[in-house]
Parts: sequence; C-alpha cells; structure tokens
Amino acid sequence: MSDPHNFSLNPQQEQAATYDEGHVLVLAGAGTGKTRTIIARAAHLIRQGIDLQRILLLTFTRRAAREMTQRLYQITGESAQGIMAGTFHHFCLYSMRRMPRHFGLEGANVIDRDDQVQLMKLVRGTLKQKALPLPRAAEMVNLRSYARNTNQSMEDYLKGHTDYDDELIPLIMRAAQGYDQRKRENRYLDYDDILYIFAKTLNEVPETRDRIRAYYDHILVDEMQDTNPLQWLILDALRDPAHLFCVGDDAQSIYAFRGADFRNVHSFTQRVPGATILRLERNYRSTQGILDLSNWLLGRSPLKYGKKLKAHRKAKSMPLLRDFDSDFDEARWIAKDLLRHRAEGRAWSDHMIITRTGHGARAVESFLVEKKIPYRFVGGISLFQAAHVKDLLALLRAALSHHDELAWARYLTLWRGIGDVTAARLITKLRGENDHAAALQQLTGAPKMSAEILEPVAQARREKADPPLAVANAANALAKLLELRYDKWSTRKKDFELLARLAANHRSLSAFIETYVLDPVTASDAAQVDREDIVTLTTAHSAKGTEASVCYLIRVEPGMYPHFRSVGDPDQEEEERRILYVAMTRAQDELIITRTYRTGGYHRSAWGGFGKAQAAQAKYFFDDLNDSLLNWNGGSDRTDVDYDFFDPIQSWDRDF
Repeated sequence: MSDPHNFSLNPQQEQAATYDEGHVLVLAGAGTGKTRTIIARAAHLIRQGIDLQRILLLTFTRRAAREMTQRLYQITGESAQGIMAGTFHHFCLYSMRRMPRHFGLEGANVIDRDDQVQLMKLVRGTLKQKALPLPRAAEMVNLRSYARNTNQSMEDYLKGHTDYDDELIPLIMRAAQGYDQRKRENRYLDYDDILYIFAKTLNEVPETRDRIRAYYDHILVDEMQDTNPLQWLILDALRDPAHLFCVGDDAQSIYAFRGADFRNVHSFTQRVPGATILRLERNYRSTQGILDLSNWLLGRSPLKYGKKLKAHRKAKSMPLLRDFDSDFDEARWIAKDLLRHRAEGRAWSDHMIITRTGHGARAVESFLVEKKIPYRFVGGISLFQAAHVKDLLALLRAALSHHDELAWARYLTLWRGIGDVTAARLITKLRGENDHAAALQQLTGAPKMSAEILEPVAQARREKADPPLAVANAANALAKLLELRYDKWSTRKKDFELLARLAANHRSLSAFIETYVLDPVTASDAAQVDREDIVTLTTAHSAKGTEASVCYLIRVEPGMYPHFRSVGDPDQEEEERRILYVAMTRAQDELIITRTYRTGGYHRSAWGGFGKAQAAQAKYFFDDLNDSLLNWNGGSDRTDVDYDFFDPIQSWDRDF
C-alpha cells in the first residue's frame, strides 16, 4: 500500500503513521522500518496542515535527526525545513537558552566528560583521607551521573545500588556537593545537568512548563526504549494537549548502564492511560532462518515481549554455529572465512564482526592486522576525547570565556614553565575581571607569561564568528608544542583538519564547541574515511542501528551471554538476552555464531577470561537450543583454502 506521495508503506506502517486518536506507542521490531514510519508520521501531520513549528521530533543522535529531516524533505519538499528535530539534550538546551532566566543559566558554559572528571579531581583532593579512601574521580562522576539520570538522590542511589561502606557514603556525597558548588562558581553546565534542570523546572514551575508545552501539538520520539527517567519526566510534562507518538522496541532496550529505563516502553499504557499500542512485525532486513532463531531467543524469556518477526524476503538461510578449542582457533577461522569471501568477489564492507566486549575481540584483531584485512573498530575513543584535540579545544574555550577554569588550566600548562600552581595563580587573576579583554590584560607581564601564550587566545576570540579559521590558526599556534608532546604527530595533526571541516558547518565558535560536547563524534565518523570498503568490528552495544550482509557473532559462550557480571540479577540477565537479540538481528543474509566452548564448562582463553568455576555458575542462553534452528559446526568446506596463517601467540611476547 502506498500514499499519494509515493512513499511506500505496508499496512502496519500506514496504520501507525496515520493514527490520529491520541497517544500511541509503536513497537517496532528489528528491521521493521521504524525510521520510515516516524518520517511518514511527520509527513502525514504536514499534509494534515499542522504547523511545522508545532511538531517536535526527538532522537538520540544528531545523525539520526539529520537523516530524518533530509528524508522528510525528499517527501514533502521545503515545507519540512521548519520542523524542530534534534536530540533530547539539544532540545532541552535550545529551550533553556531561549529563556535562560527561567532556568538560571545566564552565562553558563557546557563542559564535557573529561572536564567533569578534572573538576571532580580538584574536589576529591580537598577531601582525600587515608582512613577512608575515596573512589577515583571518574567513578564518582559515574555515580553522580547515574543518580541524576535515574532521578534519584545521591544518598538513595549510593545506599540502594552500591556496596560502599556507610562511613564512606557521606564523604562521597560531600564530594558530589563540592563538585556542584565548583560548577556554580565557574558557571558550568555538565551533560547531565541539561536534562536534570530542564525536567526539574518543568515539573516544579507550572508557568515555565505551560509556556513550553504551548509550543507543541505533536511530539514524535525515536528509540523510545533508550529513554531514561529524566527523559520520561520531560515527555510526561509536555504531553496533553500534545500527542505522543513514540517508536521503540522493548526487545532492544540495552542501555541500562546509561540509565535507560526499560519500563518507559514496557509499561507505557500504565504510564499514559488511554494510549494505544501498535506493532510493526514485518522484517525487511533478515532471512526467516535468522529471525526464527531471534524469535526463539525472545520466546525463552519470562517477560512477554509480544512480538514475532516475519521476513518480507523469500530467501531463507540457516544460521551457522561453530565451536572452537580456543579464541585463536576461532579468530583464525574467521579471518580465513573473510579472505575466502573476498576471493569470491565480495566486498569487505559486507562483513561485520560483533563482540560482547572489546577485550573479547583481541584475538580477532590480531589476525585482521596480520593478514592485512582492512577494518575499523566501532566503539573506540571519540575524536573530541583525544588528548591533542582537547588541548586545541582548551585554547578555543579559553578564547570564549575567561571564567572557564578547566580550559585555562589545560591550556596554560601546555607551556613550558607553567605548572598547576602557577596556572592556578594566573586563573585567579582572570576570574577577578568581568571583561575578557581586561582579563587578558591582567596576565600581560605576569611571570612566565608571554605574547606567544596570550596572542593565540586573543586571535581565536577575534575569529569567533569564523569557526574554521579559528580552528586552523589555533592548530598552527600549538603545532610545535604538541609535536613535542605526542608521538605519531603526522597522524594526529590530521585530526585538526577534520575539526576545521566540522567547524565550517557552524556560524560561531561557541555553537561548534557546544554541539560536539553534547554529541561527540568518532574520528572515523568525522573523517568519513576514504576507504569505505572495510570490515566493521564492533561491540554489540555499538552495533545497534547497523546491519551487514554477513555477521559473525564471536565468543557466544557462557560468561559472555549472559555476561558473568550480570549473573544473579534477573533484570541484568534479561538485558543480556536483549543484547544478544540485537546482535543476531543485525545480519541480513548470513549469521555465523562462533564460540570457544566444551562440554562441562568454558575454558580459559589465551587472552585470559573467565575461569571454569565462574562459568559453571552462569546461565547460558543456548543451553536448550533447538538444533533445527541452525547448522551446527556446518560448512567445513569453508576452511579448505590455506592462507599461510601463523599463530601470533607463538611470535608475540606472552606478557603483552
């Protein structure tokens, strides 16, 4: 069935896209066209004459928002350009910037994760006690972040969800309070504050809530299963009279470690009385054989997911399961299979290797490197978290605000002769001034200061309306310093070219920095690497939202599925089931499952891992696997080509 604008929808998708009877949750199984449906919903509203500015489309990444608006533009034309589309954080910050006094955000600067840790280190240093050693600064930032995103007080979270000693909890709480105080003093706003302050204000200040709620008639939410309690509070405050149109899949809720609340989808009708549940179950990605195994996995759950995916495609391929004696045997076979496919004319990019943990993929990586198979590992460090990039951003941030204590500390200590103590003294001079130019003048002539240090800051401030120029000149100013500081400089400095290209998409330096602090990109994302024909190696969490013709799921064994750390916690074990489900449903044509597993228990791998005693206590999702759902150890003919492999454990230092 298709609509008048030739945007093809199946009956389930069209029913969802055109539903106008109130709040609705669309349970969209893997590969069932959720993006198409939410775009069709927006197009339907536009054709109904709804003012674009009264439609709010919320996603979890800038890329998803950009893709949706581009596809909507292709359907409806220029009329789609006025729709408000972005991440929750983008929407909340945008709304608060429009009315900063309502939220107490005058002059606030957004800081990223690294800044949070550095600020917590400063606070931790004032509270450090030998008798009661505090957790590391990064861990305390995580604790506070999780408490915030799950809308719990720090005390309730520490007492209810951690094993910290009763004497230590008050000290951790003091650290959190000190951290918040330092943020207020520096006019900082961290990533978690954006949702927290917005949600808190909406729920406690009726005038502000009513003013923002009056802007929207329809709120469309993508990836509803990934929302946390704060995001739910925001949606709950904005609905009525606005209608919620939420698309998600409870079977793909795998981000509890970030605070995502499974109940936001699974208990939607209890939370939104009168809401309707619609389902998308026709899968356009995988063969029925792959879906049969995925459906079986969900069917073994004590929870009722209420979905059974059916393949739209006619082809049927059975998943393959292979057992190996070690992770090196497993890795060697995968590399051979990749080379075999390549020799048959298949592209590298047709293949994805999915691992439960980054550590679990080390053996595979060793063979990919040795056999010169091109690959990228998704889930690596963000471009904006790389040390040399943060050095450059510190200069740019210092140019924007003389109150940005963390940026100035990082920038000043790059220069020879300026340590933490000297930097702290200079920063005190800066903070005593109200004007940026006057603050810089305060540093002129100060001990160990020079024009070489201050001029790049002044220049970047003059160029704040030309972000790519500011980035390029800042990079030139720091080049000699950073070349001495970092190895592989010829590779690292190319990242600054990427930054300049990204900056060209923004009208101001502050908008550029703020955008990527909120939603960091990886170096490979930013570069849009020239060689796209490469194998993707990814963690199961990072694989969500992707697909490939051939998917290898490695180390699908006790201790990994479910991960041994989840054993004993029913909620965590169930999330592990959903992680495996997400991984399996990435495959389009071939699903190849490998494991290093022996009857009687999992054995230790060459890279280390979980002992047999640990694994014996673990549940295993494939314990009752129906043999008719896959080919067990099939395809032995796939290994008949000798590609001159070697065992890297024999040639590498065993203590590596």
